Amino acid sequence: MQLSKIKIQNYRLLIDADLEVDEKTTLIVGRNNTAKTSCFECVRSVLEGIPFSFNDYPLSKRENLYSKIFSYMAKEITFDALCKEVEPISVEFLVDYSLDDADDDLGALSPFIIDVDVDTTTALIRAEFKLKEDEKSLFDILEERCYKEETFSPEEDAYTSIVSNFSKLFELTIYAVNPKNVEERQIKKQAELRELFPSYLIPAERLLGEDGSQKSSLSELISEFFDMSEEELEPTIADKVKELRVVVEDASKSVQQQSDEILSALVSSAIGFGYPNGEELQLGVKTQLSIDEQIKHQTQLSYTAGANKESLPSEYNGLGYKNLIKMEFLLAAFAKKVEKWGSACIPMLFIEEPESHMHPQMQHAFAEYLEKFLGKITSVGIQTFITSHSAHIANTMVFSKIRYAQKTNKGVIYKNLNEFAKENPTNTEFIRKYLTLTKCDLFFADKAILVEGASERLLLPDMIQKCAKAGDFNTQKYKLPAQYYTLIEIGGAYAYKFIPFAEFLGIPCLILTDLDSVAGQVGKNGRAYYNSVTVSRGETTSNETIKWWVRKNKGLDEKDKTLIDISEITAMSADAKTMEKCHIEYQTAENGLCGRSLEEAIKNVNRSHYGLSDTATETDLEFDERSKTDFALKLIYECEDYTIPAYIRSGLVWLNNQKVLE
Repeated sequence: MQLSKIKIQNYRLLIDADLEVDEKTTLIVGRNNTAKTSCFECVRSVLEGIPFSFNDYPLSKRENLYSKIFSYMAKEITFDALCKEVEPISVEFLVDYSLDDADDDLGALSPFIIDVDVDTTTALIRAEFKLKEDEKSLFDILEERCYKEETFSPEEDAYTSIVSNFSKLFELTIYAVNPKNVEERQIKKQAELRELFPSYLIPAERLLGEDGSQKSSLSELISEFFDMSEEELEPTIADKVKELRVVVEDASKSVQQQSDEILSALVSSAIGFGYPNGEELQLGVKTQLSIDEQIKHQTQLSYTAGANKESLPSEYNGLGYKNLIKMEFLLAAFAKKVEKWGSACIPMLFIEEPESHMHPQMQHAFAEYLEKFLGKITSVGIQTFITSHSAHIANTMVFSKIRYAQKTNKGVIYKNLNEFAKENPTNTEFIRKYLTLTKCDLFFADKAILVEGASERLLLPDMIQKCAKAGDFNTQKYKLPAQYYTLIEIGGAYAYKFIPFAEFLGIPCLILTDLDSVAGQVGKNGRAYYNSVTVSRGETTSNETIKWWVRKNKGLDEKDKTLIDISEITAMSADAKTMEKCHIEYQTAENGLCGRSLEEAIKNVNRSHYGLSDTATETDLEFDERSKTDFALKLIYECEDYTIPAYIRSGLVWLNNQKVLE
């Protein structure tokens, strides 16, 4: 059996969020403040029976909460109506047990299966933090603030009274729900839910020291080894633990005997008041030494190197390694507990931002081998939930495990990237490989810029700063340089593959590409082929992204091979260059000429810098240098006040003005 979906309603930014759960690892990614950690905190609070606070109740729902409570206090609605109209914080767990054998014991899931239909293979569990069904208590709490001389007249601090008494007015109730009839449900104990979903959290703020100043993870693990029976230990470590116990027991007896004799003699010699005398019982000392406790609590990591076995304490190692080792110990400790529970439950492991202090290669290794590591240390299936801001972790995971947290005006929703993969099978593999190779941070950006090549990648940050200084972004309070945009060098041949992905993620996306004008010729073999030509001589474009965009605008199939006339492309309106949250820009006519690439467009609007006259021709603009990178770097270094081509400025202004929230 496994957890297949979590639905959260009315918790902070999670107004109505469905999180589809992978059978092994679910990775939640997204930009800052998209309720990634909130998801963990909400689920953990329900599983641990921790009451929610007023701060957890969504801002968008509070006005309704106030108004309904005051309507009840004014005796305008009944208490039953109040309970129905005040929305609770709720969490639903959908468990799939369709893969289980008919004779298997469902263990901790059994109390939550209330549908006797043998064809039902899902269990629905709902936790609600709702108004207590205690009318008198609610009225008594708020009466003083709402009534004066038996007249309804709420004071200013009546609102404060609701806030301060939130945990008294609301309570957590667990239900087993019939998935085929949600009106049929039974109240269950919170302990039954905790038994079904034993959970463990590895928080983002991990204490990494092993220096004895805190309870270390190594000490905790060794304590468990001492406390567990040999039958509970793995065979690979049982012999070593048994050997350690024998050593500790023998050492304890020897030290105990010798210390008792020495200390007894010491005490007897120190007593000088004549008591006790030789005819009475003599003084002695019996100490209670516990070597095993010393081993449990004073064992520390060290690092040994060289033939002479010289060692250094843990704090001398890098934080990244310590973080990884810390998590390994914590995972091992959780695995020991999981083994005790067996397969009669669904263990849930939450890991917040595992990338802390790790260098990129270590982050990649962690993401790649986490499932293998868990499979090695326990045979019980653990469903792991990870939040991360690391492109190295996100791009290591397959799409089926990634959930993108998108923030909208209506709250945060979780998008399953596997849905995109199913709808776009031809693009997905390319995008996956590109993200993996480049470690692109698209998942964490507010906005994206897809550029043609190295020149754009080098020049765009500088051009953005120039546009900001010129006041081009003044329509927005937070201008483009202060917005978190990602720059993706993808090229006109492949940029179109990313456009549906950006639309799926809901990220405003600017595509800056080249016009790439070409004209057809007939070769000696009688076959037509196209050569690069100036825009005025061009018949069409060789740019696949522009061709894809035009076909999309005209409602044509992507595979349509109808020739697109260059004049149709150069005449495209600003509205036609925008498609939902994506906008495309390419070279346009300036100073009477139109370049076919970024380099030609730059030369066209910076003629004096390149020694061109006012009467220059398209041929004069042609780029004939070896390196586009050198061209871009020279421009930045040699011409601080260069002019930005109009199509780039136009695109950047468009992106600056886009709203992130829908």
